[in-house]
Amino acid sequence: MVEYDFYVNFGKKIYEWIAQQPNLIRLLPYNGDKIVCEFNHNSQQQKKFKEDLMEALFSIDVGNNTIELLLPQLRQIKTDQSFYKVEFPPNAGITKTDIGTTYTNIFPDFNGRPFFIDTTGFKSMAIQILWNKGLGSTGTHNMRIVDDADNTQVIASGSLGTTANSDDFPSVSIPEAYMNFQGKWRLQAKSTNSNDDPIFYGFRLYLRR
Repeated sequence: MVEYDFYVNFGKKIYEWIAQQPNLIRLLPYNGDKIVCEFNHNSQQQKKFKEDLMEALFSIDVGNNTIELLLPQLRQIKTDQSFYKVEFPPNAGITKTDIGTTYTNIFPDFNGRPFFIDTTGFKSMAIQILWNKGLGSTGTHNMRIVDDADNTQVIASGSLGTTANSDDFPSVSIPEAYMNFQGKWRLQAKSTNSNDDPIFYGFRLYLRR
């Protein structure tokens, strides 16, 4: 036989937890409807108190007076993930000969090789661009992601480096229009000098919560 203990009055449990916290100034008697308390907290202590309260709310007694916190486990489930990674031909890359001053697809085949994306539940991206400016190239180069359906710009890199480079963008907010988006994106690039020949070696995109 296994016996389980359940807190039917969860508010009472939280009330007792609050009563044990440091810097408590005032805690009104518990009436089963609302908990009123006052603490001597600075901004850092206020943040920690809220975090600790969340931990107390998401906890379970797993037996032998052992309390297991569920929130850290939930955080592990909601992790960042590598979503899209492409390595262009090894040691060769894709050379965009005379790339032009307007955006053009990096991949010349399959209508730019659009890739499916689902941003549901994610708020930002980390992006890595592996590329080489190309011999004799003098312009400023940019890469961008576009919506495959209508060529709308999702995000642009800004000026890339000046030589063989790995341009890293560790935290790029997903535009509001593309939050919880399901569809296809495509990679494009351009230069301020139409005769430039940049070489693209790889692209990596990580979705972040």
